[in-house]
Amino acid sequence: RQHQNWTQLQWANVLFTDESRFSLQPDSGRLLIWREPGTRYHPSNIIERDHYAGGGLMVWAGIMQDIRTPLHVFDNGSVNAQRYRQEVLVRLFRGAVGPEFIFMDDNARPHRALMVD
Repeated sequence: RQHQNWTQLQWANVLFTDESRFSLQPDSGRLLIWREPGTRYHPSNIIERDHYAGGGLMVWAGIMQDIRTPLHVFDNGSVNAQRYRQEVLVRLFRGAVGPEFIFMDDNARPHRALMVD
């Protein structure tokens, strides 16, 4: 509510950001199979899985009124506060923010760590 009367110029100072994980597997590791009692090993109830293939990646980007940031792809591993700070905040925004700049994120745990603030 406090921003509903903002001008276009005020909104031009806001950078909206988000990250997303893209998986090469169609599921998150859980698969439910409804089967009749006593048919656990019936061929129709068995699914072959390749535990070493697939994988995925995590990406981050931001948009403002007329621009977008470069897409940042996180290399292997999960994103914690230290990686977020080093790979996104420091690397991409060093010297790029001014007094009117507003950085919006989704309050994910790596964004809220004390070392990020």
